[in-house]
Amino acid sequence: MKRIRIMTLVCFLAAALLGCAGQAASMEEAPPADALTLDQALADIAAYFAGRLPASSSVAITGFEAETENLSAYAAEELWNCFEKAGGFIMVDRRNLEKIHDEIRYQLSGEVSDESARAIGKQYGVQYIIYGNLTRIGGDYRIAAYATDVEKASSTLRALTVRQDERLSALLLKEQTSLEAEIDRAVAGLGRSLAGRMTIAVGKISLNGTGTVTSLSDYLKTSITHSALQQAGKYEVAGDDAISEYAVSAANLTRDIFVEDSPPLPGARASVLIQGLVEGEFSPLGEDTQVTLRLVSAADNKAMGSSRFVIPAAEMQRRGLSLYPPKNETAVSRAEFEAKQAAVAVYGGGNNAFGFTVKADDLDGVYYAGEYMTMRLYAEKDCYFRILHVGVDGNVQTLYPRSPNDDNFIRAGRTRRIPDNTRFRITAPFGEEYILAAAYASRFEAASSGGSVPLGAAGLTRDIVVEEEQSQKEMRPLAVAKFSYTTLPR
Repeated sequence: MKRIRIMTLVCFLAAALLGCAGQAASMEEAPPADALTLDQALADIAAYFAGRLPASSSVAITGFEAETENLSAYAAEELWNCFEKAGGFIMVDRRNLEKIHDEIRYQLSGEVSDESARAIGKQYGVQYIIYGNLTRIGGDYRIAAYATDVEKASSTLRALTVRQDERLSALLLKEQTSLEAEIDRAVAGLGRSLAGRMTIAVGKISLNGTGTVTSLSDYLKTSITHSALQQAGKYEVAGDDAISEYAVSAANLTRDIFVEDSPPLPGARASVLIQGLVEGEFSPLGEDTQVTLRLVSAADNKAMGSSRFVIPAAEMQRRGLSLYPPKNETAVSRAEFEAKQAAVAVYGGGNNAFGFTVKADDLDGVYYAGEYMTMRLYAEKDCYFRILHVGVDGNVQTLYPRSPNDDNFIRAGRTRRIPDNTRFRITAPFGEEYILAAAYASRFEAASSGGSVPLGAAGLTRDIVVEEEQSQKEMRPLAVAKFSYTTLPR
């Protein structure tokens, strides 16, 4: 049977199951003996339950209540590792983590009965839920771990005395965990289910999953990369030549992108095979910011791991990080950000007549002054296309086609690299910009209008010259697509 794994540090589900009516528990205390270290106690608990639970049982380790979050997390993670080494169990699918979290949050609203709580365990294939607590008794601690049978709503207890040592003392410290340590923990958690070393790249980490990248995105990419490099036994971080290509492109000076008339640069070829991509999103959580990361298989785009952490508002401010994209020296307001999002929403592609996409030749969506940008356009059917650029200031200009030499026809099932005869170089002003693409059934010519116009409905057909027998109605796009990226100074 394929072994799939999960661990969540929330113990509410197990606690609800333990409180069900008619529950029977076998309370078996460890024989009196010298107190153990925390690591010894966790290994003892894992061995105890591993020897008593049926082979091939599906198990979820849902956490430990403790004085500090560090101690709680460590106990659950170390117990998970012990079960992993023991083998013989199915650790519940990590991809169900978010669904279980959602079910638990709903349960805590008071709208779910105990019977429904048991159903949650059954729904996600959990036969046994293991959780516990650590409580202080004088100068020592008592660790109590429960293995709850979801079907029978009965539990088995293993309890031990834990003495203080350097590890326990360090985990009991209540000082706030540094942001770097939180990121290290999250990156380690992403690869918990990996059987061996994996070659990874860090992709886009955006605001609310919109694709918008900010100074926080840039900081997280750098920190995640650094953390992964320190965990060399688990990850190999792909080099730049494996995750990017030089941009090649097009023609004269535009407002926000300097187009150089120059021979194409040779494309860099990947020297190693990327097996996984780290991606994610962040969102407001009260005054703080919640970050969710995922490790996704490059082969089939399936999630292999996820982790989550919170950045306090004070830490965001201290580091000069922002939820929203920059506009030169400062971040845009939420209102300005949402207004721009609404203006480009028509290019979301929800009503497309066929498959049509445009994507940057870049993983994280961040470009620095002087770098070059290219993109890939795909069409499911034969069509003519045009590409617009929305600058930091919100103005729109045509990027392609700009002259009769630009071939704006793409055949069905093909991918085009744009631009194809010049280079787009990023310059000031800096901030979030958009690429908008539209597909048409009929051929048209580009009007060399130069300049730019404010973002709006008029931009949809600007710079299109149609033949006399064609109507503007015929030139409405059959499909549209977009992506955003952020430009930053060096």
